[in-house]
Amino acid sequence: MNRLNIGETILQLRKEKNITQEQLAFMVGISAGAVSKWENGNSMPDISLLAPLARALNTSLDVLLSFHQELSEIEVGNINQELTKVFLHEGYVAGEAKCQKYLNEYPNSIHLKVIIAGLLETYLMMSKDNSEEFIKIKRQETLALFKQVAESRDPKYTSTALFFIAHIHMVLENYEESEKALKELPQTIDPMSLYPALFMKQGKTKEAMKLCSNKLLNYINNSCLMLIMMAKTSKAEQNYENSFYFLDACYKIQNIFQMGLNSAEYNYIQLNIETGEKEAAAKWFKTYVEGLISTEYDYHSNPYFDKVELEVKPEEQNIIRKKMLQSLIDEDEFKSLAGIIEYEKAIKELKVAVSEM
Repeated sequence: MNRLNIGETILQLRKEKNITQEQLAFMVGISAGAVSKWENGNSMPDISLLAPLARALNTSLDVLLSFHQELSEIEVGNINQELTKVFLHEGYVAGEAKCQKYLNEYPNSIHLKVIIAGLLETYLMMSKDNSEEFIKIKRQETLALFKQVAESRDPKYTSTALFFIAHIHMVLENYEESEKALKELPQTIDPMSLYPALFMKQGKTKEAMKLCSNKLLNYINNSCLMLIMMAKTSKAEQNYENSFYFLDACYKIQNIFQMGLNSAEYNYIQLNIETGEKEAAAKWFKTYVEGLISTEYDYHSNPYFDKVELEVKPEEQNIIRKKMLQSLIDEDEFKSLAGIIEYEKAIKELKVAVSEM
């Protein structure tokens, strides 16, 4: 019953009713000291006292026991923030355990399931156990959670669940299942294209600008992703000219909009290594590293996206970035550039940056 916080509930309800501890104790036939212990969290009321307590506080057993059949949007948001902090500050194992506790407590909340499944997939990269078998098992567990959401047919969350199901199946190389999930995604008109005009008609300029900034960021991210995929496809076909052509477009877009994604630079490194241009690859590696280190943790100074509010706070992003920078130092794929001046300088910059974080 500890998770129910019954002592806090008794304290809150007692104060709302302007009842003293002594009065409540008299009403249910126990000592004032017992009430004090409940409210301090040092003990819990006997089950036989729950009904008398509910009557004395003029409430229901559900309220007294903090029981909810469903969570509100605000409650799920608060849980999301709490779990994010656990993952970032205490690690994947602690975050996963906390997620399971909430799933056990609210087994019928579809919204909570989709949030937790997303967190488990997102922060899997932070697990200390990065063996293929462990990652595969955890992805399958997350996949099962997303399937529960999809099977609920809740219109609010089905599309998100199907998208992640397609993504995880693709990563697990279950390509037919991935395509099946994609085909189930509804092909609907995006209403967001109409909202800015609606807000402007109502004089809600701030709302219009915020929505436009968010959608622009989303569209540009997707455009860059498509260009990267076109570059990778061309590279796989050994059409290196086209691959560079698509990466050039992505690089220009990211620079124009001050995106700080650096995905074009990363792919330039890989492409130049494959084509035997290691000097060029090392230069792009240095550019990539300098971009990562200098990129801000939010968009407050970016005129295109300064209205965008990121879910993960700067101090929490710092934890993710430190791990990312360390992984670059350890990246075997780029070790072939060892000895080239630009690569060695970049590695030194990485080590300094990691030590200062």
